[in-house]
Amino acid sequence: MFGYNLGTIIIILIIVLLLFGPRRLPELGESIGKAIRSFKKAHDEGPEVLSKEEAKAAPGAAAANPQAKTCPQCHKDLTQESAFCPHCGHNLKA
Repeated sequence: MFGYNLGTIIIILIIVLLLFGPRRLPELGESIGKAIRSFKKAHDEGPEVLSKEEAKAAPGAAAANPQAKTCPQCHKDLTQESAFCPHCGHNLKA
């Protein structure tokens, strides 16, 4: 299975049990399962594509909001007040 024999898998499971303990293993498995499900869901949905009408409406919506800011480095709209650009990581407070 996966290129490992049964003895190697048992040793890995014993080490994991010793590291995390029997109480934390269910929590760990649940969090890993949630992460895998969210990755699969994001992969299946694919990138968000704007229709032509939405793309035309988006620049007008940004102009209608005078408090809307753009990043000086990547020129993308910023949706909230933050110290760094969420798109490129540019420091906005400097």
